[in-house]
Amino acid sequence: MRRTAAFDIGALATAGLTALLWGLTGVFVRLLPSLPPLTLTALRLAIALVVLLPMLGIAPTMRRALGVVAKQASAYALASLLVGYYLLATAAFQLAPVAEVAVLLSTSPVFVLSIRRLRGEPVRRRQAAGALLALSGIAIVVAPGWSPGAAPTGARLAGDGLAACAAALTAVYATYYNALAQRGRAPDSVALSVLTLAVGVIVAGSAAALLEPQAAVGPWETKIALLLGLGVLCTAVPTIGFAVASRRLAAVVTACISLSIPIFAALFAQWLLGEALSVLFVPGLAFALAGMAMIVVPGRQRSIA
Repeated sequence: MRRTAAFDIGALATAGLTALLWGLTGVFVRLLPSLPPLTLTALRLAIALVVLLPMLGIAPTMRRALGVVAKQASAYALASLLVGYYLLATAAFQLAPVAEVAVLLSTSPVFVLSIRRLRGEPVRRRQAAGALLALSGIAIVVAPGWSPGAAPTGARLAGDGLAACAAALTAVYATYYNALAQRGRAPDSVALSVLTLAVGVIVAGSAAALLEPQAAVGPWETKIALLLGLGVLCTAVPTIGFAVASRRLAAVVTACISLSIPIFAALFAQWLLGEALSVLFVPGLAFALAGMAMIVVPGRQRSIA
C-alpha cells in the first residue's frame, strides 16, 4: 500500500536533517567573528550557489524553471526579501546569543498573523491565542538579558532587533508567495532558491566591496573550512532538503521544521560555543513553540472578525 505524505520516512528524515543543519547556522557565524555581515553573507551565498549550479546541468526541468523564474518581476521581489533575511540574520547572530536569535527568527508565524489582521482578514481564535502565548514565551526567553541586574548591551539589543526584522521579512515573503500561489503565479520554489542565491551574491558582494573593503585582507586559511560549512551544510543542503520535504510532506509537518530549529540551535550553541542557557530559556522556548504551533496547525475555532 502506498505511504501517505505525512508518513514518508525518507522525507521525514530529510526534514529532520534540514532543521538540524539550519540549527548550526548561528554557530558557524559566531565562529567567524572577524568577517563583517555583508562579506560573510556574500561568501555564504556564493558557496551555496556554486554547489547548486551543477544541478542545472543534470536537471533540464530545473534549468527551464529557472529560465521562467528569471523573467518574473515577482521572483526578484521575493528573492530580495530572502536576501534581506540572510543579511539581517547573519548580523543578528554576530551580536546576540545564538539561542535567543534562533527563537526570534522562528517567530514569522506571529508576523504573518499580524499582517493578516492589518489587511482586515479574519483570524482564528486559536491563532490569536497562539500569538499571545508565543509572544509571552519570547518575553521569557529574552528576559534574563533585559533584567535590571543584567542590563542588555547595545549589541544584544541590536541583535534582537535585527532578528525580529528578519522574521518580519520572512512573514512578508510567505504572505506574498501565498498570494501569488492563489493566483497561480507563484515561482518554482527550487528555481527561486537558486535565483535568490545569485541575487544575494551580486547585491551583498557589491555592497561589501563598497562598504567593507578591509575584509578582503586577512588569514583566510583559518576561515575556509568554516565558510564551507556555512555555505554547504547550512545553506545549500537545507535549501534542497526543505524543497524536497515541502513537496512530499503535509504542510503542517513541513511547518514544524522551522519550529524545531531553535531547539537544535540552543543545543549546538551550548555544546560548541559554551553559551549558557538561563533557567527561563526552556519554559520560554516551550511557550513560544507551542504558541507558534497553534498558529500554523489548522483548527476549527471561530474567527475574530
